[in-house]
Amino acid sequence: MAFLSTLFSIIRSPRFLVPFGFALGGFFLYLTIRGIEWGEVGEQLAETSLLAVAAAVAIMLFSSFLRAYRWRLMWTSERVTTWRLFNVEMAALGLNNFAPVRLMDEPAVLTMLTLRDRHPAATVVATIVMTRVQDIMFTMVFAFTAIVSEPRIADFAGPAIYLSGILIVFFVLLLNLGRVARRITLLGKIPGILTYEQTISEAMRRKRELATTGSLTIIYSLLLGPCAWVLAQGMGIEISIFQATIVALGAIFFATSLPGLPGAVGTFELAVVEILALWDVPRELGIGFGLILHLVLLGPTTLFAVVVLPREGIGLMQGWRGLLHEPHHDEGS
Repeated sequence: MAFLSTLFSIIRSPRFLVPFGFALGGFFLYLTIRGIEWGEVGEQLAETSLLAVAAAVAIMLFSSFLRAYRWRLMWTSERVTTWRLFNVEMAALGLNNFAPVRLMDEPAVLTMLTLRDRHPAATVVATIVMTRVQDIMFTMVFAFTAIVSEPRIADFAGPAIYLSGILIVFFVLLLNLGRVARRITLLGKIPGILTYEQTISEAMRRKRELATTGSLTIIYSLLLGPCAWVLAQGMGIEISIFQATIVALGAIFFATSLPGLPGAVGTFELAVVEILALWDVPRELGIGFGLILHLVLLGPTTLFAVVVLPREGIGLMQGWRGLLHEPHHDEGS
């Protein structure tokens, strides 16, 4: 048992995950680019409609703003604006793009909302947990729908359902942490546990807001489908909006669930190419589409990180040091 505990602590350590992420990401990048005719890719990129790219970026930003509005509705006692949460979330997600392991967003969110805005850490964590649960539930439902509607996607969606199932069990436990703490004295001594439980309980009692946030989760997630579809049309790729949604959500899930190169370079494109191959889209066309879709979906968050984080007193190097010496991540989560 001690061996398993030690092994688990090593595997989850950033000092293991960072080099492992670079190695795994390099392998994904190799799988993505091998045998590619770059001349064809260049021609495809040159012929891409700039109007389609601009429209895709606009849809992505609107989706992100709806996600921030959904988050604001989770706040039951503290006053915070949607615009503030939009900036915080975009910047924190962008910080992840500079690391091979996506562990930097939540510490950044906690830093900005607790140290800068003076919101209780327990309240911030509770609202994050609520949003994560809704995101994972949507992922599971959409993956099941994709399997039923597009049987060829089963090989990709299966692992997503299994991983989402594990995560939702974990987050359900977090949702009930306050009740558990009342029965276990040691947990009851955790600072802020009472505030955390009150925030969760109040949010769960507000049925109308809960239904609204659930609906917003569906809307903002599905908006990534039209985002990818508009871009596909601008590049001459004939896929349906539903197929484009599968590509966008599938690539995001794959790229954010595994360690890889910073910015998910290679990992994201590999997912796009492999999913599009199910509908006989050539690899060269797929990788060109993947590169631009990657830029559309992750580029704005990176820009927010570069602009917003220095104003908040969080530098990119600070984020790296926080990742490599990460005691506060477990405490905040």
